[in-house]
Amino acid sequence: MPSNITPPWHQTTIGRVFLGVLIASLILITVFGSLIIYYVWKIKAGGGAELARTFDRQFTLDPAKTTLKATNQITKDIRLFIRDHNPELGEPAAPVTILAFIDFECPFCQESYPIFQEVVERYGPAVRVIFKHLPVPQLHPHALSAHLAATCAREQNKFWPYYDQLFTNKLLTDAALITEAQTLALDVNRFQSCWRAKKYEKDIQQDLLDGAELGVRGTPTYIVNQIKLEGVVPKEIWDKVILIELRK
Repeated sequence: MPSNITPPWHQTTIGRVFLGVLIASLILITVFGSLIIYYVWKIKAGGGAELARTFDRQFTLDPAKTTLKATNQITKDIRLFIRDHNPELGEPAAPVTILAFIDFECPFCQESYPIFQEVVERYGPAVRVIFKHLPVPQLHPHALSAHLAATCAREQNKFWPYYDQLFTNKLLTDAALITEAQTLALDVNRFQSCWRAKKYEKDIQQDLLDGAELGVRGTPTYIVNQIKLEGVVPKEIWDKVILIELRK
């Protein structure tokens, strides 16, 4: 065979790269298409349509640990998104309010957990933390169950200890969720009844809608007063943003 015959385009280096990108794109479209369909079905009273309009294809796939140099200014008043069901840490009068959108099964949330804990401890009374539920069952199959369990721990005033245990022990099976409740000396029968009935599912749905309205693309996302931080935020960026807010 003559050596100067050009191989088919798909056998060239550029062709292989193009096919790889095309296949990856189709996989992403399928995953996020399924995700949006899930929420359209899941959220009642028109909420699914709102999510479908707002969430883009990057939703909680990879919030990019390294894309933290840019901060986004939120134009909406975040105080309007603090609901009665949202667990809080700190004083309502604290000068810095942080909305923390978290998925208990998200690996980036797991990586961010000790950093965020250190930040909260460091700034103490200067910060107020508002927890927002953002489970994504299409990507994290145990997430919704874990968030429902956490809402039932909150019913017995043990949300934050339960939150700590979920991230510390890293076990989200049904058996583990019950064990965590036992470890914290919750009324386990009451806990299980609440959890299995999905008693506070509507509260979680509301947080999902709030995330959509605020332009949350993935977890973890932190809104510090009006500044949005995405992914595993380094301590130096936390320090910079909080000090900026404290000087206002």
